[in-house]
Amino acid sequence: AIIGMGLLGLLWAYVVRVTSEGSVEVRGITISQKTATYGMMVLSACVLYYVLSHVFWWTLSTSGILIGLHSLLRDASMHKDEEDKVVMSGDFSGDVNTGSEGEFLNPGDTTMNVV
Repeated sequence: AIIGMGLLGLLWAYVVRVTSEGSVEVRGITISQKTATYGMMVLSACVLYYVLSHVFWWTLSTSGILIGLHSLLRDASMHKDEEDKVVMSGDFSGDVNTGSEGEFLNPGDTTMNVV
């Protein structure tokens, strides 16, 4: 995928360089810079669709496998305790229209206890 995108970038640079003076003649046909750019856009879309479709399916399948393995093998028993619940008290008396929030969950003591 990276090589294909690199080659596409080199092709873009070549087209820009060749059409830098406004147009280019290929086998007796004059192609303007605008036409060459539109042609490269169509070609780029086709190449990127082909190259990135493979990357998309590889990414989707490997992430699906890893998610499935994680859901099967994870141990969630340590998340079932209720020792870390925080008791919340207070009220919220804010006015949505004026933007004033009042005191939210009146903590009483504003010092921070670090454990």
